[in-house]
Amino acid sequence: MTSIVKVDSRPRIVAEGLSILFFAVVVAAANCLSLAVIIFPELGALASDVMLRPAGKWAKEPWKLIATPVVTAALGIAIGRYFPFSAGTILFAMTLCIGVVFALRSKVAPAISAGILPIVLGVKSWLYPVSVLCSLILLTVLLIVWKQTPYGKALIPIRGKDDRAVDILESPPHAKAWFPALFLFVAVMGTAAQLTTWRFLLFPPLIVMAYEMLGHPTTCPWAKQPYPFPVVCTLAAAFGVVCVKVLGVTPIAASVSLVVTYGVMRTCRLRMPPALAVGLIPLVIEAPSWKYAASVGIGTTALTVWFLIYRRLLLPLRISP
Repeated sequence: MTSIVKVDSRPRIVAEGLSILFFAVVVAAANCLSLAVIIFPELGALASDVMLRPAGKWAKEPWKLIATPVVTAALGIAIGRYFPFSAGTILFAMTLCIGVVFALRSKVAPAISAGILPIVLGVKSWLYPVSVLCSLILLTVLLIVWKQTPYGKALIPIRGKDDRAVDILESPPHAKAWFPALFLFVAVMGTAAQLTTWRFLLFPPLIVMAYEMLGHPTTCPWAKQPYPFPVVCTLAAAFGVVCVKVLGVTPIAASVSLVVTYGVMRTCRLRMPPALAVGLIPLVIEAPSWKYAASVGIGTTALTVWFLIYRRLLLPLRISP
């Protein structure tokens, strides 16, 4: 018989606070250096995962944690410098970024977003991948120190099925036909974004969410709860816009956005690190408006509908865990 172990919540709270502080420092550095490209929203998700799961798959391979997003960020800049924003460009970049993840045998799926972000935002500076590199090196150093602290050590043991589910999520996709399903979804949403000029109908973390939902339809936390998923993301986006409008592109705005997103996820009992990036994207948008939150709502609702269709079609088939 397995015994129930009471888990001290303080290490998790400290870990979340540390991830918030880390991103606030990144924003402060961006402001001091007048380099907006330093702000890579997926850092919020990466920092949250490695601080909360110092024995997780991302944290266990720090060189891949650094290398994968840097390579995809460089690819995104190279593609964006020679190809205009379009559905075809996004599909090309996404395919290459997924190829990098597989070639490096990496589990760092947010690296896909690193390659898509500069294309969506129109960023063409090579300082972007350099900034991603510096930020991830800083995060890795922080992780090494964190693992030696009492709170960090308390989070190292794998505590139950939730942690095992995340470990499965941070592994290559297992489901049948996941790539054609992902390709078709991105093609449709990319075309809609291109024709309407609402680029954030296909906001970069949405591709990561789709990759994980379609690749792990039975274990992905937000795939198990597809209905609250659009609500959490839309609220994170809306609060992110409000924070930037009221507080500007500041460490305080980033911190408040992350705190609110953590609160929304906890209220909905949904573990979804990409939502943290959703709330931080307004920091890198020029004059963010309600259109961003609306785009997130439309994009996540479309993904939910597509996932339900995809799962229904796969029911007669064997799906690996």
